[in-house]
Amino acid sequence: MLAKPVALSNETHKDLKIVPKFSLEAVNGRHLAPLMLQEFVAAAPYFPIFFLKAQDNSGYNAVAVYGLKEEQNLFVENDSYTGGYLPASIRTYPFTLAQSGDDQLVLCVNEQADNVSRAEGQPLFNEDGSNTEFFDGVNKFFRDYIDANTVSRNIVKQIEEMDLFKADGLQYTDAAGKDHRLNGFYVINREKFDALSDEQFLSLRKFGVLPAIYAHLSSLDRIGTLIKKLPVDAA
Repeated sequence: MLAKPVALSNETHKDLKIVPKFSLEAVNGRHLAPLMLQEFVAAAPYFPIFFLKAQDNSGYNAVAVYGLKEEQNLFVENDSYTGGYLPASIRTYPFTLAQSGDDQLVLCVNEQADNVSRAEGQPLFNEDGSNTEFFDGVNKFFRDYIDANTVSRNIVKQIEEMDLFKADGLQYTDAAGKDHRLNGFYVINREKFDALSDEQFLSLRKFGVLPAIYAHLSSLDRIGTLIKKLPVDAA
């Protein structure tokens, strides 16, 4: 297991470099991946998109479903990622954000990631300790991600206030003909969505969320894609 990410420092990590390659560590053993509404249209052709209730009951979070049980990613085949679209939450690897004691977000790095090196790659800091242009790009990516995620969460909150979410366990039949149901998933209720008032519908259109909603609904057909990828002896 990789070490816990640590806060980046221009002293501790003055010679740290990032190797420009995709790391399978970012997706191995991951059966769910966080998604923003802005990603739904790009993600929907590849995997189903569901919503989960936040553990602190603060709302709902969208996820791409990679597998039908924990630590199962059916889109990793022969040491390659075959998912087509790579969520922004995964593209940040080996970097992540953590909340410090004063509620500030701190940029962290997994020092043991396979795309982190002290011998080759893109340096994060110059000799004088200042950020390199590459590191400034990383910071910009996270700033943009935070802004986009805030917009996404606000719109999801609006969808929740319209009472459009419904519990809908992920159901499937495996190759052996055995039925399964995974609970805890939520979807947008198509009947309630179609019954929205003109004012409510136009408010969703105003925020540009309609393509995301339709993409989410169409993505549910991708459950069949997951089933086809199941090992023949899957239980």
